[in-house]
Order: sequence, then structure tokens, then C-alpha cells
Amino acid sequence: MKFAAVAALFSLASATSMQKKQAQEYKIIDFTASCIPHSVNCAYDFKVDHDPALTPDKCEAFLQGPDRLPSVEEGKCSDNVAYTWSVDRTQDGGLDFKIWYAFNSRSNITYCHSIPASDITSETSGAVTTERYTGASEFPVTIFDC
Repeated sequence: MKFAAVAALFSLASATSMQKKQAQEYKIIDFTASCIPHSVNCAYDFKVDHDPALTPDKCEAFLQGPDRLPSVEEGKCSDNVAYTWSVDRTQDGGLDFKIWYAFNSRSNITYCHSIPASDITSETSGAVTTERYTGASEFPVTIFDC
């Protein structure tokens, strides 16, 4: 009986030490967000660089604006279906960006980044005003900014 308890404890400790540590930060690269002038559509497009040894995963959404960058509730990444992402408008006119994946059946790992209103530009084209993101195309998302 003692041997079985020791063996079970050893196997549990071994499995725990083999588990990969969770990254605290990912990089978002090639990020663009814009509404198309004289259209009712807006687009978000970016890649998630979660491991320097692997190709970044592409994520995008094409949705109705019509002139302001819209919120996204559950955006998808075509290169990695495990990822889901969202964009929410803040009170000051900026955007809160989040990307997450399931850690287990009860919880997610979420990475966040706040886009300030100063990185969102309104452009007038005739009678239409449209928004676009003018900030850095690469930024970190971290578990600490959520």
C-alpha cells in the first residue's frame, strides 16, 4: 500500500514538472483596424506570435461598422481555432483588445491590451467619416493587463 502511494505521488510530480509553463505575454503583429470609406464594412486583421519557433497565427474579422470601429464579441483565428478574441469600445473612445484560449474545461487564459483613443483616427471623405487604427502595428498582450 505504501509503495502504491509513493508511486502515485511520484508520477503526479513527474507529470507536473513536464508541463510547459504558461506564457505571460504574447505579441500581436501586423495589427490593422479600419472602416472602408463609402461602405458599411470595417475590418480587423492581425497575427498572434505566441512562439518564436512557430509561424504566427492569422486572425481577422470583416463586419458592419458602418463608420466607427465596431466591437467584436467572438472573433476567430483561421490558423488556430483555439483562439478567440474580442474588441470593446472604452468610454474615452479607445479599444480594449483581448485574446484567449481554453486552459481546461472550466477556465480560459486571457491576454489583454488597451488601445488609447489617440491611436484611433477619424477621417472625412466627402460626406462620410470613417475610423481607423493608427497606432503601432506590433504590441504585447499580457495576462497582467486584463
